Amino acid sequence: MSNEQRIQILRNKRDIINSVSPSFCTAKWLQTTLYLQNGYNHSCHHPSPHKIPEAEVKENPSALHNSNYKKLQRSKMVNGNRPSECQYCWNIEDLDTDYFSDRHYKTSDDWAWDRFEEISNLDPAVDVVPSYLEVSFSNACNFKCSYCSSEISSKWLEEINQCGPYPTTQGNHNLIWLKDTGRYPYKHSDDNPYITAFWKWFPEVLPRLKVFRITGGEPLMSKDTWKVLDYIIEQKPPSMQIAINSNLCVDSKLINKLIEKINELSNLGHTVQIFTSIESTGNKAEYSRYGMDYDLWCKNLDRVLTETSVTVGIMTTINVLSISDFNNFIDLIMEYRVKYNNDFAYNRIPLSINYLKWPPYLNVSILPAEYKLKISNDILTHCEQWLKYYRKEKFARIYLEEWDQIKRLCDYIVTSTCNEIDKNDFYKFIDEYDQRRNTNFREVFPEYTGIL
Repeated sequence: MSNEQRIQILRNKRDIINSVSPSFCTAKWLQTTLYLQNGYNHSCHHPSPHKIPEAEVKENPSALHNSNYKKLQRSKMVNGNRPSECQYCWNIEDLDTDYFSDRHYKTSDDWAWDRFEEISNLDPAVDVVPSYLEVSFSNACNFKCSYCSSEISSKWLEEINQCGPYPTTQGNHNLIWLKDTGRYPYKHSDDNPYITAFWKWFPEVLPRLKVFRITGGEPLMSKDTWKVLDYIIEQKPPSMQIAINSNLCVDSKLINKLIEKINELSNLGHTVQIFTSIESTGNKAEYSRYGMDYDLWCKNLDRVLTETSVTVGIMTTINVLSISDFNNFIDLIMEYRVKYNNDFAYNRIPLSINYLKWPPYLNVSILPAEYKLKISNDILTHCEQWLKYYRKEKFARIYLEEWDQIKRLCDYIVTSTCNEIDKNDFYKFIDEYDQRRNTNFREVFPEYTGIL
């Protein structure tokens, strides 16, 4: 099937989705991400996670996914109302009605589409077994990415415990707030009711899963990651997609173990995918994703692509610390496609383009209007050459779905408006960031001289 044919199918599915409701999205029923380290949950990665009351999961382990809060959001969608937590998609759809938002992408995806009719006719209050389950067992992580948070990264938590919160209006990593909102992670030695509920619920869910994804933290650092992979190998459920997120900058023993498990699961008929996050190159990537060794990341990416047959998806969170390097980043992805793609139909290095929402002081909106216009034009001009099979003989191109995401990103950049509070918070954050981590924003980002 051609890229153009896939786009037309997506358009047709979008019409069907909108015929149920202009705010309908089956991800609220069929997808969930569980942060078992603190009992938070969201369907799709765009809405802010919500706390699952401990009492709900003790009475019904399925409440890990089917919380009362989520059922309320499902009811809104069925009735044509827009849940405010889904603003990411509403922003995209309000830019241009022809854009595909993630509401359309997710509902029409293979793991969801065959259950579309079932969900569209279902009472929103009924418990549902998800088709796509993502689990974070722990906040253990060796990175302190600039936009990450203490409840997701143990390194962030360690820094805030030692140095206190950042002097910003929002997103300052206040540990009192984490505790008051139930976001503070359980210690590994604690009795965690959410982990207990997961292992009660997972045997029921496993046979119906189409996608099982492990995230973190850095999941390769969690013992539960290896435990759940061994459980799948032992239980031999129907073939499914198994996805593992990793920053690919862990000890070589863990990379060796990852490759071993990938091949073992693949031999059982499962489609295994690795996902890694990056949106810039070299020292800019290392600055933004503090703890990253860029050369090691490249080496381990090569290892996974060479020693297994899996795809490695590149996840991005485009922000002010990456946007100036976006074209170099695209060229990096194309280099990997030149090296590892054998045709255009099967892309081993898929790319997802997402803009950062939080914290607001790292959003691209804080950049001056004239710079945002220039950088968006530069991105569109640069990326368009790859759309036109710039290296056709080497099977490297930007696919139409990616082109849609790049265009909507550039549209968002240009139309975003600057909040002076966020801009002031950016300076406060960067000053503190550089002092604590012995980094130098001005040296790494000389292109922002006179701009920021």
